[in-house]
Amino acid sequence: DGYCSDAASRLRLLELDRYLATLTPLASSTKALLFGDSSVVQSNDNDYKRQVRRKSIQRIRHRDRLSKYERQSQLSTKQTRSAYHRLITSTNCGRIINVLQGEIAHCTPSQADVLVSDDATTCHIVALRSRLLGSDEGEKMIGTTSSSTVLATMTHIDGPGYEASIRDAVNEHIKHHSAHPKQSHDTEECKENCIDQNNVGSGTIEMSIHIMGGFNDTGGSSIEITDSVLQTFAALSNEYNAYWDSSRRAPRICMTVKTCAVASANDNGTGCPLGRGLAMEVATGNIFLAEIEDGTMHGSVPSSSTPPTAPWNGKVKIAVNGGIPLFHPIPYDSCISAQGPDVALRSVRLWASAFHPHGGKREHRLNIIHQSDRDYLNVEPFFFRPHTAARGMLKCTDEILLQITSTSPKVEKPNFVSKVRESLNFMNGTRSAIVFAGGQPVKFRRVGLNEWVSIS
Repeated sequence: DGYCSDAASRLRLLELDRYLATLTPLASSTKALLFGDSSVVQSNDNDYKRQVRRKSIQRIRHRDRLSKYERQSQLSTKQTRSAYHRLITSTNCGRIINVLQGEIAHCTPSQADVLVSDDATTCHIVALRSRLLGSDEGEKMIGTTSSSTVLATMTHIDGPGYEASIRDAVNEHIKHHSAHPKQSHDTEECKENCIDQNNVGSGTIEMSIHIMGGFNDTGGSSIEITDSVLQTFAALSNEYNAYWDSSRRAPRICMTVKTCAVASANDNGTGCPLGRGLAMEVATGNIFLAEIEDGTMHGSVPSSSTPPTAPWNGKVKIAVNGGIPLFHPIPYDSCISAQGPDVALRSVRLWASAFHPHGGKREHRLNIIHQSDRDYLNVEPFFFRPHTAARGMLKCTDEILLQITSTSPKVEKPNFVSKVRESLNFMNGTRSAIVFAGGQPVKFRRVGLNEWVSIS
């Protein structure tokens, strides 16, 4: 019975993968995102659809007969199809909010110009944008998109199980467009709180959903994330429509999946993702493939998150190919970067959840780094400290470290290992009690375009 159930589940995911890759509206938006109007597509749409079907069927038939090594050996980084990613720098895209893996950010056009997330392989990047249209008192509002009526969200999801966080994200949009934005994580309570008694049932919240990430990986991790995300949105849409039909006490919500470049639809034909980074222009809702520039321009003074035991010599030393660093990377009180502030600290959260799981298991919650009612980027406290396993990982060669830390080692970017080392190095050089003094979050305020300064 267990085998039959598993087989049925895999066949269902296979059908979902094929459906998303070949459904005409989604296939068109995927092509527009990945290739635009350029001539880099080396096969026509029919060839591509046949290739997707053939590869998906082969993956299901042979997966159970292959060892893990054999599965990995089938992956190739040779790309027969390519997709152009626009390079995001600290000066070429206005005000940027960069969302790392496991994070989520909400903002309005008055707070940021571009939301962006990068480095997705099996992970999925989800972008939401909503606006309130129309009212019972006058339809002249329809079609307007002032900054007060727009909210944008971006998140970077690394697996199934984030249903609660996605639900909270949708509720955030409802609260933003309602007269009584009372905080609530419960769907029913949010519906009740998001009602203007003087404007009952007025308007429609139009929400666009864009999803990108994953590829035709042999383990099937990508399509499992896709399935989880889409089922959550479908359930939410049904719940809100049913509530509106029965009470009509709140604005109607129209949720539309505009882009779904996922799994096989995001595969270049050789087991490698085409799109790895996604950006959204907050004011217009336009999306495009993006890559965030590495590198940060720092101030000259260590920030409050610098442990007092760490010597300061104005330099940062990182473990390279098995070398153990003398010092950990030192954060600063200000930085100018498209990546945003304290990237090393924010990345440590992923490793902390693995080395120090909450309640004996990993907690599937997205960390909110920015909200529409705040003028700062926020890093909530989380527990971490030096760990012997992390020190052992730092002794590994780059090749071994890649294999043991990535879900898709064959297709990671060249800088993947260096980023892992930076995070592990930071974690081993301090502890959360020092970084989050008194259990308080670390906050940063934007100065100018993309300079961030630490605030108390």
